Amino acid sequence: MIYELRIYRFHKGKNNKKKFLDGFAKARRFMKKYGVTFVAAWENPDRDDEFIWIRSFPNTKARDKAIDAYYGSPEWGRIVDDIRPLIRRREVRVMKSLPYSTLQ
Repeated sequence: MIYELRIYRFHKGKNNKKKFLDGFAKARRFMKKYGVTFVAAWENPDRDDEFIWIRSFPNTKARDKAIDAYYGSPEWGRIVDDIRPLIRRREVRVMKSLPYSTLQ
């Protein structure tokens, strides 16, 4: 199993995080359709401008295919211009689970 740890920091501004979360809720509705599995999401209690989440894929080939399909989808095209400008910084870590991990 391949996981992505994704950390977003938002531009300072009124309601940027709320606007992003509204858009993210829309994005979650069609992730699975394109092979992207939402695992979990968190807020950082020490940083109100930060959002952390994990998504997963069965393997690297499936990840590549899902990412192309998801970001090329008409659903993504309708929301990307509303949410992407809100993100100041994005960090992505691709991770492979170890045999003794509770997440496989």
